[in-house]
Amino acid sequence: MPEPTAASLLQEGIAAVRAGDTEEARKLFRRAIELDPQNPQAWLWLSTVTEGTADKKAYLEEALRLDPSLEEARLALQKIQAQEGALAERATEEPLYCTVHPDRETMLRCNRCGRPMCVECAVRHPVGMRCRECVQATRSPVYQVTWAQALLAFAAATAAGVVAMLVSMFISGLFWLLLIFVSPALGTAVASVVERVVPRKRGRLLQLATVAGMLAGVVLVGLGVGLLARAPLRGLLILANPFTWLYLVLGGGAAVARLR
Repeated sequence: MPEPTAASLLQEGIAAVRAGDTEEARKLFRRAIELDPQNPQAWLWLSTVTEGTADKKAYLEEALRLDPSLEEARLALQKIQAQEGALAERATEEPLYCTVHPDRETMLRCNRCGRPMCVECAVRHPVGMRCRECVQATRSPVYQVTWAQALLAFAAATAAGVVAMLVSMFISGLFWLLLIFVSPALGTAVASVVERVVPRKRGRLLQLATVAGMLAGVVLVGLGVGLLARAPLRGLLILANPFTWLYLVLGGGAAVARLR
């Protein structure tokens, strides 16, 4: 077989890059340079598969020395130089200290307000790291639930929870296995009532109020059963019934998922 040329090795290396085989591409580019050290394209392509910044910079400089018109090499070199300048500037800056924890040195800044923050105070946001105050300020109104709205949701969930608990007791009395399938539907129904009372709202506080309301509904049903039996407190034994907790766990989980 004929000996490979620098041009053929370069083409094979480019094919290896496009196939994702970086290590093989690196070997091919280096062999091409050994055969033809004056090939600027080989130096340029070798820089694309090199991880070390110093080596990458040296390869780009060599490519530009051989062919000053290589715009791609020039832009890549300018990008490296800009990164090095930013790092050097950061190294000369005075140390930053977290706004909330002044004794903690940090290099993080909120990308919205610019205040220094430590790792504990930083919150990962879709557009970068932000402080908790900025995350709260930019939070969607859908998830901003007031305490008044939470109390309203609790009252609605309690009323709906009484009905749901009575239905679950009826179902468990017929055939308890049906409760596994009915409970999520009951929880979703309670969450639907909450959605009507507190429209266009979601979030953790609303979820907590709804689940608490469902639990309150169970307690009210238990007290009602106890009153009918002329022993109100004995009605609270409903909380020791495993079917009650099966309903609460499955139904509460469905309600939380609906209000997420």
